[in-house]
Amino acid sequence: MKSIKFFGIFLLLAFFMQAHAQTTKPLFTVGNENIGVDEFLNVYKKNNMGKEIDYSESAVRDYLNLYINFREKVKEARDMKMDTATSVNNELSTYRTTLAKSYLIDKEVTDLLVNEAYTRLGKEVHVEHILIKCDQNAAPVDTMKAYLKAMAIYNMLVKGKDFNKMAKDSSGDPSAKDNGGDLGYITALQVVYPFENAAYNTSVGKMSKPFRTRFGYHIIKVLDIRNSRGTIQVEHIFVKLSKNSTHDDSLKAKAKIDQAYQELTAGGVFEDIAKSESEDKTSAGEGGKLPAFGTGKMVPDFENTAFALKNVGDYSKPVMTKYGWHIIKLIDRVPLPSLDAYRETLRKQVEKDSRAEVAKTSYINKAKIKFNYTENDAAKTELFSKMDSSLMKGLWKMDQAAGLNKILFSLTDKTLKPEVKNFTQADLADFIDKNQRKYMQPNDKATMFGKMYNSFVENSLLSFQEQRLDKEYPAFADLMKEYMDGILLFELTDQKVWSKAVKDTVGLRSYYAATKDKYPDEEKITIKTCTFKNANAIVAYNKLAAKGMDDAAIKTKLNKSDSTVFKYENDTYKRTQFENENSGLEWKVGSSKTNNGENGTFEILKVTSLTSVMPKPLEEARGYVVADFQEKLEKDWIQSLREKYPVYINEDVLSTIIKK
Repeated sequence: MKSIKFFGIFLLLAFFMQAHAQTTKPLFTVGNENIGVDEFLNVYKKNNMGKEIDYSESAVRDYLNLYINFREKVKEARDMKMDTATSVNNELSTYRTTLAKSYLIDKEVTDLLVNEAYTRLGKEVHVEHILIKCDQNAAPVDTMKAYLKAMAIYNMLVKGKDFNKMAKDSSGDPSAKDNGGDLGYITALQVVYPFENAAYNTSVGKMSKPFRTRFGYHIIKVLDIRNSRGTIQVEHIFVKLSKNSTHDDSLKAKAKIDQAYQELTAGGVFEDIAKSESEDKTSAGEGGKLPAFGTGKMVPDFENTAFALKNVGDYSKPVMTKYGWHIIKLIDRVPLPSLDAYRETLRKQVEKDSRAEVAKTSYINKAKIKFNYTENDAAKTELFSKMDSSLMKGLWKMDQAAGLNKILFSLTDKTLKPEVKNFTQADLADFIDKNQRKYMQPNDKATMFGKMYNSFVENSLLSFQEQRLDKEYPAFADLMKEYMDGILLFELTDQKVWSKAVKDTVGLRSYYAATKDKYPDEEKITIKTCTFKNANAIVAYNKLAAKGMDDAAIKTKLNKSDSTVFKYENDTYKRTQFENENSGLEWKVGSSKTNNGENGTFEILKVTSLTSVMPKPLEEARGYVVADFQEKLEKDWIQSLREKYPVYINEDVLSTIIKK
């Protein structure tokens, strides 16, 4: 419930985004705070984004009233020091960390990477590769060993050795044993960035020199480049056939898929056959529908057959893949969108892709220049001398560098938030002590130390810059203020309205008692149903009733030796229920009806009472009462805020906004 309210409050808050620029023309005053006309116009325009802005007096005044309410509530929260609460600031800190990530990156480089990725998505490259495995944290000696092996293979290929045979014999990619290193067609954002670069920068028929990725050294050969085939969506009917299937299994699978194909050609509905016959349990219930896919997402036989279908609605003959038999139907074909339409989606993909490191590295390098990064190499070397074999086991302790506190590097800001900040040997030692296990690199102390030093520098630069984002980027400062206002608005509204309406049971009951006529129930009818074993039981019942006996006493007397002679029950229905039942009774006291049952039994229904419209009980109307009580609490709260923080509207300034 709270999350829904929180989402709602931020929808409202989106309308109240603060303009960064200040104005000298106050539109209204809340207590001792002036709110300028520029600020109001900014949020008013954003509230009307995507539609023609209504500057009529009624529209402007309605929104002005909402905005005044918002500003008064936030002022109240700040006056109550809610902005100093630990929970509020923890939430704000989490948001700041998330928001800062989009600023702590080289956006120009990111734009170039987005454009590059889009251009590459227009092409698909058919590649073969040979992998010489080498862990990204391997010691220099092991790295050199892998590189020399890759170069030896490369030289043999240059001299004419068959690429596919070399891949089967020497590649560290397990699939090479079956495919000879042939990966089929790939496109952008499917493989690690260095591999993608090599694929797109190697000419058709040519081979790359060995290059490094986090998996090791690769040699690739480009067989073909073609235009992108876009994205398609298909349905399929699937009959499973595993590698261990017997000859009989193969015959049964082929017979089953052929039978499905015959049903299709005879006019059968593809989706119905998929639901009843397909052995792909994930898609069968959806008529065989699979998620949309592009090149490189499916096994080649399936993919090529699917893309070969020309028209939506076309289906293939049975085709076999390593998983079994398929019949594939084309249901949609989507070409690559325009760059403008795809840009934001592509940007998010790029920021999650390994190529994002390029933009990050560029940002770090620019930050070093911006903050006059200067390094004390001698201090760095001195600290390294305190590293021993325990570092490579993740057991080094910072007290092994006790007494070392020389400056490693400094960062200087002369404009945004003037400061010279020094980072010492002790700071780095503390970082290593706490983070060394993430960088463990057996048998290579220098590389391990170097990576931790670089990470420490990066983290320090990013933290230094993050503290200045408010000063450098007005939009960042605005968003932080808006988020804080939103948290405060939510917390205080929850206190004053939402939770209070639920928890204040005395107040809720008092409100209900004063307003219960707002929650009318329907007219009601009470029907007594008497069931008799036979006609004699009816006669006996009538005689006893004539003597003034009630139903309970009659039941005890008649059922003394047989509990099935007579039973009764009273049921109350609302008018709509009664009318829907169509029982044959009239809406009046005394209306009755007799039904003949099985084995000589009888059922007599009789209207015994009618109840006029009455208020619903509180428990039955609780949802409506709580909502109305919240509305009352909100109105009372706003009224009290108006008294506490008087509002003055500058009508002369307001008149400049209104257009008649």
